[in-house]
Amino acid sequence: MLRIRIPGGRITPPALATVAAASGEYADGDVQLTARANLQLRGVRTASDGVAPAGLVRALGDAGLLPHPTHERVRNIVCSPLTGRAGGRADLRGLVDELDVTVCGLPPLAALPGPFLFALDDGRGDLNVERADLAAVAVAADRVRIWAGGVPGPVVPLTAAVPTLTGLALEFGRLAPSTERPCWHVRELPGGGHGLFGGDVGPTAGPPTRSSLPLGVLPQDDGRAAVSVLAPLGRLTQSQVSALVESGARDLVATPWRGVVVPDLVDGPGVASRLAAAGLVVDDASPWRGVTACPGARCGRGQGDTEALARLVVGASNGRGLPVHVVACARACGRPSRRHVLATVGRGLVEIDGEQHRPADAAAVIADRRAEDRR
Repeated sequence: MLRIRIPGGRITPPALATVAAASGEYADGDVQLTARANLQLRGVRTASDGVAPAGLVRALGDAGLLPHPTHERVRNIVCSPLTGRAGGRADLRGLVDELDVTVCGLPPLAALPGPFLFALDDGRGDLNVERADLAAVAVAADRVRIWAGGVPGPVVPLTAAVPTLTGLALEFGRLAPSTERPCWHVRELPGGGHGLFGGDVGPTAGPPTRSSLPLGVLPQDDGRAAVSVLAPLGRLTQSQVSALVESGARDLVATPWRGVVVPDLVDGPGVASRLAAAGLVVDDASPWRGVTACPGARCGRGQGDTEALARLVVGASNGRGLPVHVVACARACGRPSRRHVLATVGRGLVEIDGEQHRPADAAAVIADRRAEDRR
């Protein structure tokens, strides 16, 4: 597997086209979207020594997507996908670049754990900052509240956001080695975020208002439109990438919900129609909303076909409902942090809450539970 980090989810259509072409030549043909708004290629064909093909490296280099030589694994930065274009309290697009450059310019931060996550929420509440390690949430156009391990901290000027976040990251790097167990996240520190802040938590603040990004045509503040789409199971096919590239947008934004925002459009409905024809989901009421799966048979540990069950669940469901995550081993990789139905695919059977079902029966059971959640 090859992970391509794109901080803030931003990528140009030509770069995405290059990734898709590289997947077609050197991997399984799809471009996978991750829950951190990054890209992945699976089934990459490597040499016996594990080295990636020279052509693949050359293609990513031409697209400006080569890994950072020292800090690549810590460039996990998610940002509100519509920031600066529609809604929100502040435009955080510049903050993404500033944070990425600053993190990569501090040698000690190369030692941060790979799962360490920075989140930048423009105040609309579309990111789960309580699950991020370090976050900045806009409270005004020029001020943000800093969060650490789900703990709200002080409000600082927007211009101080990056120095504050990277300062806390450096402090985490100092404290983490002294813990009894390996410490990958701020919440695992003694005292969690409170300990990292050292008591400087500022005024009491409750959880930020949560609102999900809808699918479909979304009006922008400048009179143009953005189209928000979902990629079923987080995988973009070659034809879907072609449709995104041919949308006419100058930039694309991958979302932490395994979708893509196509911004700055004049003909939003027309683009939405063409993307839907390519198999991308533009209907916010689609049963695909909330249905996710681990790679299943595409993973060496997988014991079954998770994609097949996920499609059965969608076919049996009537609209959105309780999230469903399908896995193929006990590790349950990628499961949501909120309440959901977990279905484990085995050899010919599916386990739900300790009970075994045939796949078709399991799909109906899951669909019923999703429907009950809507009542």
